[in-house]
Parts: sequence; C-alpha cells; structure tokens
Amino acid sequence: MPLSAQQLAAQKNISWVLAGKLAQKILAGDYPPESILPGEIELGEQFGVSRTAVREAVKTLTAKGMVLPRPRIGTRVMPRSSWNFLDKELLAWWMTESNFNEVVDHFLIMRSSLEPQACMLAAVNGSVEQKTRLNTLMEEMVLLKSDFDRQRWIEVDMAWHEHIYIMSGNPFLSAFAALFNSVYQSYFSAITNNEVIKLDLHQAIVDAIRQGDGEQARQASRALLDAPNAQAMK
Repeated sequence: MPLSAQQLAAQKNISWVLAGKLAQKILAGDYPPESILPGEIELGEQFGVSRTAVREAVKTLTAKGMVLPRPRIGTRVMPRSSWNFLDKELLAWWMTESNFNEVVDHFLIMRSSLEPQACMLAAVNGSVEQKTRLNTLMEEMVLLKSDFDRQRWIEVDMAWHEHIYIMSGNPFLSAFAALFNSVYQSYFSAITNNEVIKLDLHQAIVDAIRQGDGEQARQASRALLDAPNAQAMK
C-alpha cells in the first residue's frame, strides 16, 4: 500500500536526521576515510530506524561526497578531499562546538582572500542607493557605541558585511556571503563582548566605498581583517 504524503514526509525527516548523525560520526572520525559503514540492518538497529531510512540517509551523504556505496562491498567513507564543504547541510553538521575553531580558521582564510576584493568592487560597482544603505548601517553601528545592544550589533554587523558582498556585483561573492551566513553569525557572536568592534576601521571602509576609491577600500578591508579582536575566541 503506498505511503501517504504525511508518512513520506515523516520518513524523509527521519532519514535526514539519520544522515546528520552519520555525518557527525564521520566528521568526528568514528568512521574514518576508507572505512566501510555498518550495513543497513545494523545501522537500522543501532539508530532505531527502518532500512529505507538508512538507505535514504546514505543517498544524502553520497550526494555530498562523504560516502560511496559499492555493490557487494558496502558503503565506503570517502576522503575529505571528496566532501562538498560548500553544501549548507554539511557545513551545519561540521559547525559543532568541538569543531568550531577548526571551521573558523578555514573560514577566516577564505574570508581574508575574498572580502578585500568585495570591498574594492563595491566601491567601483555599488550604486548610489546601495552606498546610501551602507552608510545607514554604519550610522546605526555608530549609535550602538553609546547605547550598546549586543544582539543588535551582531545583526547590523552581519548585514553590513553581506551588503558589501552584494554591492560588489559579483554573483560568486554574494553567494559566498549567503552560504557562510551561519559561520559569520557564529563567528561574530564569539568575538562580540559588550562593546562595538573596530568601529573606526568599519568607517574607513565605508568612506572609501562612498568615494568610489576601490584600492583604498581594499586596503581598509585588509586593515580591518588584520586588526586583532578585543575578545579572543574560546
């Protein structure tokens, strides 16, 4: 008898949850690269799910490059070089408390390569309306200095950075900002204490972008990224 739409949705959710649990075990090294995952029956018993749910979970991980099912051999865990770390779900599974510093270290290297370029392009390509919007965000950041609200600062700071990527006019750069939104939020939450952060350096970027000075915007962004944070990550 065919499953109802509700049953199918429930089964899909179970398989997705299982995929996340298996992914985190793989990320933690419980199932190292080149190892073979337990079979469908064993995994089903271990996690209390059906073989169908196991099969669908394996399909999900296969699509992300984490595993490769082989007939008569089993499901092999692939090396990290095969994993699609640009997949939002894989990124979320990786971003656990135990992996936080590792993820952020990789993220900051990528950010330092792309963000100065985004600022340079924003100065050249940004419209008058976009530059006005950036200045409005900057004005709110300045106001928060005297009336600090930690959560609001994080929200505005994230919006400020994301807006610059959009202003660049480069779809790959704006996609980067959207993809790593959760990492940005976790990182900004980790470095924000009870005061605004590097306000003068943010202002220097805005000034350069509004003046249309791409090289100065790039250098100002580099200065922001190179300046140490007042609060080190734990």
